[in-house]
Amino acid sequence: MKNIILVLMFCFFAYSSNIEYYFYSIDFDYKEYNSNGSYLDGDSSNFGSVKGIGVKYSDRSLFPFYLKGEYAYGSTHYDGSTWGGTPIRLTRDGVYLFTLEGGIHPFKNPYYLALGYRYWNRGKSDYAGDYDEKYYWPYLGFGYFYLFKVNKLYLGTDLQYQYALNPKLDVELGSGTTLDLGVTNGLKFQLSGYLKYNKTLMFTVFYRYQYWHIHRSSMSSIVLNGIKTYVIEPESYTRNQYLGIGVLYKF
Repeated sequence: MKNIILVLMFCFFAYSSNIEYYFYSIDFDYKEYNSNGSYLDGDSSNFGSVKGIGVKYSDRSLFPFYLKGEYAYGSTHYDGSTWGGTPIRLTRDGVYLFTLEGGIHPFKNPYYLALGYRYWNRGKSDYAGDYDEKYYWPYLGFGYFYLFKVNKLYLGTDLQYQYALNPKLDVELGSGTTLDLGVTNGLKFQLSGYLKYNKTLMFTVFYRYQYWHIHRSSMSSIVLNGIKTYVIEPESYTRNQYLGIGVLYKF
């Protein structure tokens, strides 16, 4: 479904006046912590293991706004332990991260308001005791974007604070359950470079740092092997880095 949405966005924006297509890779860094602050488990990857594609339409002429969609897919490395406490390291396949976001720049100033949606499938290994976890939430964003120009080179800085609305986690273990995550906040910083080729085409590169802090969730119960078991999602921190390249068309 998410692939179909991205294809439709590409087709729709193909006739727009200002559009950017880009490819990127993510250096994943996700860690969970016990209530005493000690490390519990986490997922990580190097650049190249999780790759994505994105499209962004923006218009700053009459009513400044932007719309963008991103989809990344790949594998990560899990470092943690079994439910019994045995240390374990494995590779999780089928990891994907899907993001939609739109924003407006009131009165054409560099400050902007955004509304987005994030969906992360944490992936699953071939280990018998592993299971799927899916994190998702809409979010509100408040940001600052500024563009510098040096001859044919443009440098863009983008800083955004994000606040998740009713964040959830689907746990597909045993009978399964959906957890209400605790307060979830994000922070995004992006540095972009635009090299003007001609009047209608620019080449782009960017670096992005995306941070999320998820507080401990509420408790819920599942039935596992005929036994009622209580589960909870611990506090976690995400510190993902992005590297991307693309082209921007002006019409």
